Amino acid sequence: MPLQNASIKVTAFIIGGFDTTKRPMVVGGAILVVYVLAIFGNIVNILFIISDKRLHKPMYLLICNLALVDILYTSSASPTMIGVLLAGVKTISYVPCLMQMFAFHLGGVMEMFALAVMAFDRLLAISCPFQYHSYLTNVRTLGLTCVLWIVACCFVSVMPATVLPLPHCYTKLKYTFCDYAGIIRSTCVDPRLGVVLTLEERHGLMIGTVLGPSLVNPFVYCLRTKEIKYKIFNRLKKVEASQ
Repeated sequence: MPLQNASIKVTAFIIGGFDTTKRPMVVGGAILVVYVLAIFGNIVNILFIISDKRLHKPMYLLICNLALVDILYTSSASPTMIGVLLAGVKTISYVPCLMQMFAFHLGGVMEMFALAVMAFDRLLAISCPFQYHSYLTNVRTLGLTCVLWIVACCFVSVMPATVLPLPHCYTKLKYTFCDYAGIIRSTCVDPRLGVVLTLEERHGLMIGTVLGPSLVNPFVYCLRTKEIKYKIFNRLKKVEASQ
């Protein structure tokens, strides 16, 4: 039977690609540490902005939104990779896989949207310093952010909607986590086709793409933003004084 006409009912996927990973416990442990640091940094960033009314300004609301995006983006894939490498869980159900794919691509799209609107905020502040506060209020900032989330959800929902009606020819995913390419590969793409990057290089690129920005962003905005940096130093001084 031709490959394109073969179809099976898939209830779960087998996550492949990690069999050749050297020292999976070390790799999984490193991913776990970076993931925890990224989540911790972004949560601290959000709590600082929410707890201080002086930071309730458009720029800090956008930083808070970026932190939420980073949490979503890194959480869409990292737990699966950690589970495969540390716990040996190499299967994922069909529906959670689609949900993970949606969250992963939503995080990627929103990362670009969030950075773009932050750049627009700084451009407006530099170009129109006197009218800035009247042009970009907190209400307008929140409204713009909500619109971006809605647009991103509508855009990304096309991917799982495209995948659902496709016939599945394989139950094994060849990628690190459930992304759009992995689902398509599990449908009717011959796995014997050659690729440019090796499996290890592709894994490293994916992991760096997911974890890198989510880890760096909170530290960059905390250390380069005067108000947040001042608040952190004050908290540390209070802790040292109490000890």
